[in-house]
Amino acid sequence: MTFPIRTPRINNNDDTVRLSAIMVQPGAMLRVGDLVAEVETDKATFAVEADRAGYFLKCLHAVGDKIEVGSILAWVGEAASDMVPEAAVPGTAGRTAAEPTLRASLLLKEYGISGDQVSATGDRLSAADVEAHVARHGIPPRSSLATRESDASAQAGRRELPAPAIASSVEELSVMERGMLRTVSWHRDEAVPGYVEIAYDAQGWAAYGAAFQQEHRLLLNPMLSLMAYQLVALRQRNAKYNGTIHGERKVLYQPVNVGFTVQSGDHLYLTVVAGAHEMTAREFVGRLLELQKAAMRNRLEAAESSGATIAFTSMARWGVMRHQPVLPPFTSLMVAHSAPAGGVSALGATYDHRLLSGADAVAALHFLKEPA
Repeated sequence: MTFPIRTPRINNNDDTVRLSAIMVQPGAMLRVGDLVAEVETDKATFAVEADRAGYFLKCLHAVGDKIEVGSILAWVGEAASDMVPEAAVPGTAGRTAAEPTLRASLLLKEYGISGDQVSATGDRLSAADVEAHVARHGIPPRSSLATRESDASAQAGRRELPAPAIASSVEELSVMERGMLRTVSWHRDEAVPGYVEIAYDAQGWAAYGAAFQQEHRLLLNPMLSLMAYQLVALRQRNAKYNGTIHGERKVLYQPVNVGFTVQSGDHLYLTVVAGAHEMTAREFVGRLLELQKAAMRNRLEAAESSGATIAFTSMARWGVMRHQPVLPPFTSLMVAHSAPAGGVSALGATYDHRLLSGADAVAALHFLKEPA
């Protein structure tokens, strides 16, 4: 079964937008909220997100095309083999995908959005469709624009703080900033994060990295890359390391996609080595180096910075002796490598306590403290 992603309205006065970027490749698996494309007008840029899980099938337009608001931008399928409907015809500018119900019409007015911005799950646009859309995009009611907390935050009982009464300007978040917001919000609202730390002797890893460097004639010691590669073996020890909790179900991933953080100027990327379980150590080191170079040039593809199932980060280059990383969405373990303090080196891990216990996290760190 296939589902359309429709072209959103950015400004009330613009009936067309320009496609500025396509963020995913055909066949890519999408989660709700994953970036699919970017569209823009002369005044603003908007990130188009997947409003349902599935597989990206096809974008009907090329970068640079002007597209009518409300028309079909792309297709998503329940399976990667689903066929794009041949009779699909983009809608006319400003036309809604489905007639809203009375309750949906009232909600559209309350939130100041038009029906053609919301995907309908049935023949008519329902109140549930609108509520899901505003929750997904964090859109506040027009009557309370100062309230930016999500519904999940409100339900968790957080006290909503008023905005400070200070002269300021308001700007839209960049794509990178929106990605960071989603990551931090998932860590805060969904995961139950814990943190553990152990001391270890870094000399073993340093020597192993130096020997690997000499054997494969590399320019740099790949110690951190090799430590990250050892995460792959954790799945055989405990499948939960390579999983997550979704709703009230345990999800255990089949591939091991290793996330590795890269700082490039003001941008923090989580590069993702997909299919690391099928690679040799040399192949993994080479692929990670390619991703690091692409990140430093700000040229990562969307698929190269999403879909991590387990992750590794290091702040040793800045002399940081302890840090507690934020879990990437839908992961249960992220290992933190730090600089030694007083001659003692430490490995830490943030873990999702819904799936892993503290003992599980400590066992993972003890397995990683020396080359396997």
